[in-house]
Amino acid sequence: MYLVPDLLEEIFLRLPLKSTVKFKTVSKQWRSILESLRFAERRKLLMMNAQTKTKIMVGGDRRNRISPCFKRHEEVEIVYLQFDVASRPVLSCDGLVCIPVPGWVNVFNPSTGEFVRFSSGRDPPIPRYADSYIDFEYFDVFPGYWRMGFGRDNVSGNYKIVRMGSNHHGEIHRCEILDVNIGRWQKLSPPPYKIGYRRKSTCVNGSIYWVEACPHHKLLALDLHAQEWRDVRLPLGALGKKSCQVANLENRLAVAATYIENDHWNVKIWSVEAPEETWSVIYSICLSPLRHLHPYDDLSSYSWFWIRPVAVSKQGYLFFQDSCKRLIKYYPETGEFRFISTKICVISPFVENLVPLGRLDSKTYGLKHLDQVPFSSRISNFFRPIELRSPSILVITAVATLVMFRYLSRS
Repeated sequence: MYLVPDLLEEIFLRLPLKSTVKFKTVSKQWRSILESLRFAERRKLLMMNAQTKTKIMVGGDRRNRISPCFKRHEEVEIVYLQFDVASRPVLSCDGLVCIPVPGWVNVFNPSTGEFVRFSSGRDPPIPRYADSYIDFEYFDVFPGYWRMGFGRDNVSGNYKIVRMGSNHHGEIHRCEILDVNIGRWQKLSPPPYKIGYRRKSTCVNGSIYWVEACPHHKLLALDLHAQEWRDVRLPLGALGKKSCQVANLENRLAVAATYIENDHWNVKIWSVEAPEETWSVIYSICLSPLRHLHPYDDLSSYSWFWIRPVAVSKQGYLFFQDSCKRLIKYYPETGEFRFISTKICVISPFVENLVPLGRLDSKTYGLKHLDQVPFSSRISNFFRPIELRSPSILVITAVATLVMFRYLSRS
């Protein structure tokens, strides 16, 4: 039975994730459809609209302590990646994960299990002002003190990695960009300002934003397609705050800053639709007395306490993480908050994304290859092996799905 490509695509869009991945083995035509950027984008938008729960991706395993109150609230689902995020800070965009390790930069797609890695060469010198205790206790510092960025070029649809290395004085002297589909580092004009290494960047609408720029009253943005730098002014309340963090919150640029008022921790979160628009306060939260929220006795560590917004559930609850590796749920209507999990490494919201990574001969599968890539391996360790007696079973399943799709579209 022959099915036209457009009809096949409509069928594939509505199949479960594991079935969609397995169907790539049936024929070259099916693989071509399932690995096209058009299909990946349509599938991602469809899944996001149909998603009833907000999914949050974390590193570690299910033994992380989850509060009983979280288990009673089913508006959020935790998606675990089985690797040590605490010692491997990561970046994420559209459900893809970028994992820099010494000598390599890895990109992993949890939806398909595809894994690609790129050599990063020699690390730059350690900045003279680096403080290993503060850096690794309170912040996500990448190997080699690289300033990292990861995001999607909205024009080409390709995912790109940006890295910047500095000299001993913190001045950027090496700046490069890599297209994941090409796999080759290219020189990039250096940013106009110094960029610190302690705070993560985020990608929103085709640009990567770094908040730890000097002078401290600006955000620094890089357009991934034009490869041009530009300034974005911080909201007034965030100026000079060492705790300032930047995030992608519901596809909007968001900035969060903590401050002390009346012996309590407070946090304000601003958001902006476009960089040229005016910032607006979307959350103003009074947390807890200093000693209740912060577990450390060293008063100097208070200046390094930060909060980063993660996601907003369908019910309107805000989820955010803090520098103490806790996931916190905030109820805007009552002003209450609850600790959902402790000692958890939050990565980002999770969205299903079937975009293929790199060339077929350069990819492997599964996070077991994070430290070593066996080039002979082509077997996924993320999904169970395919155990089908013949491709005809797949065809029957596809036809049955087509009949159901036609029936539902008429009703």
